[in-house]
Amino acid sequence: MSDSWGLCKGCKWWQIEPDASVTDQTAGFCIDEKLQPFQLRITGNGGCNRFAAGKPARAEGSSEKPPEAAPQR
Repeated sequence: MSDSWGLCKGCKWWQIEPDASVTDQTAGFCIDEKLQPFQLRITGNGGCNRFAAGKPARAEGSSEKPPEAAPQR
């Protein structure tokens, strides 16, 4: 397993609604540059090897299907 693997809820590339709580079930949008074309909507307990520790970004429309928010980082 990669040292850079981690959960979305602790990743700076996870973007959620402005008023959303950071929980396992909160739906958000992965804004990692290489994954943006896929408009990946994922919950906080998802994870991958593109993890970068930090607080999630926030923008209105991040939890829509598909996400409607522009990446904020």
